[in-house]
Amino acid sequence: MRTHGNRQPASSGGTAPLALPVIGAAVESGAPDLIDAEALADMQAFNDLKAKRKKQRKKKIIVAAVSVVVVAVIGVGAFMWYSADQAARALEESGLQTGMVERGTFEETVSASGNLQPVASVTATPEVDGIVGEVLVAVGDRVEAGQTLFTVVNADLDKAVAQAAQGIEQARNGVAQAQASLDDAYRAKEAGRVAAAQAQAQAQAQAAAAAAAAADPNLASSPDSQPASFEAAPFDEGSYDSAIRQAELGVSNANLALQSAQEAHAEAVARADKRIVKAAIAGSVVAVNIEPGKALGGAQGSPVTAPVQIADLSQMTVSIGVNEIDILKISADQEASVTFTAAPDLTLPAKVVNIATTSTGFTDGSAGMYGGPGGPVTYTVKLLIAQPDPRLKPGMTAKATIVTKKVEDTLLVPISAVQFDGSDKGFVLVLTDPETQQVEQRSIEVVASDGLTSAVKGMLKEGEQVVVSGMPADFAPGGSTPAGAVADVAAGGGAVVVG
Repeated sequence: MRTHGNRQPASSGGTAPLALPVIGAAVESGAPDLIDAEALADMQAFNDLKAKRKKQRKKKIIVAAVSVVVVAVIGVGAFMWYSADQAARALEESGLQTGMVERGTFEETVSASGNLQPVASVTATPEVDGIVGEVLVAVGDRVEAGQTLFTVVNADLDKAVAQAAQGIEQARNGVAQAQASLDDAYRAKEAGRVAAAQAQAQAQAQAAAAAAAAADPNLASSPDSQPASFEAAPFDEGSYDSAIRQAELGVSNANLALQSAQEAHAEAVARADKRIVKAAIAGSVVAVNIEPGKALGGAQGSPVTAPVQIADLSQMTVSIGVNEIDILKISADQEASVTFTAAPDLTLPAKVVNIATTSTGFTDGSAGMYGGPGGPVTYTVKLLIAQPDPRLKPGMTAKATIVTKKVEDTLLVPISAVQFDGSDKGFVLVLTDPETQQVEQRSIEVVASDGLTSAVKGMLKEGEQVVVSGMPADFAPGGSTPAGAVADVAAGGGAVVVG
């Protein structure tokens, strides 16, 4: 007999399997029972749901764990922020303000503004009047010393040269005439000497004949025999020498006239050469204020400008006015840096080359250099820029910062942190615990100061916080604040002498 329900196991041993539903109430034909497909599908869906829930539970566990970690991190961060905030609030409420101890290079500086100028500048101005001829240069040209810049047309100068040349020719003719007169004087003297010698010889011959006649009576009774004079006229050499001296004086005067004519010609030529204007120095042409065919100089009543200006831009200078308080800090060869309004990105090194010994103005105790009471007194300081930038031009505004004192590798603290006790010994208060506001007094020595920062050495370490304001009202140097807020260095321990 077959019954509906679960199939019984074939044997009594083991665990009973899950009963499977059968299709239909009974099969009279004796066919085998079939598995219920719908029940099988439900079972599969149940198993899938069960696995999905298990996966979801695992994911929730992971998310919960991560959430716990995040919350813990946030909690720690919040606690740290709260602690820092509380410490900051405590400092703020206490009125303490701190600054950091740093290590670096201290520089004390003096700054002032001025204008750029070339290291050398000349104007090419002709020494003669006239009309501009050729202009051979333009702004920006590079010229060498002795190079022609422009020419001047002036007919009067040419005429003066020609007249001076004629004067030379006339003077040369005068020299020739004077020399001829001198030669005639010498020849006349020689001719007089010869004539005197001939007369002397003739007189001697006559004297010899007379002596012979006296010795021979026949000759003496001759009717031709008559007494004769046997003396020749003397040679007047002095008169000839006087004539020669006069002729020599004429030659000398003629040579002086020739020399004067030559000098006049040279002067006329030199003046005419000034029509060619040349560069006095090597440099760059920075201004050209002339045009060919126009008269030199400005119209009557208008300012006269330089025809051509040349500047040596290989080096440049800047002159600044330093007040009387800072001028004693300035010395030659001090280093400086220069910035420029026209080129904000440019900074060039410079050095001090000249310091004025007198001020640009004076005070008499009642009025300043500008006429008003208490006017400033400044001194001109010139700085040299050895290698200027090609973009720079004369006249540009420049600001120079001169390093008057430099201390390298030193401790730096705000100047307001430095205190002094009754014996003029310096100290600072170092904040050792922001929460309790505990501070230590540290002895220091001020090496230099610029009004904002002090370079010090002493019992400090880089990175420490020093009190700059809000020092306890009842604090006494060398003592402590209430409740031991200020501890002595010896008691604090660990203080390191540096700097």
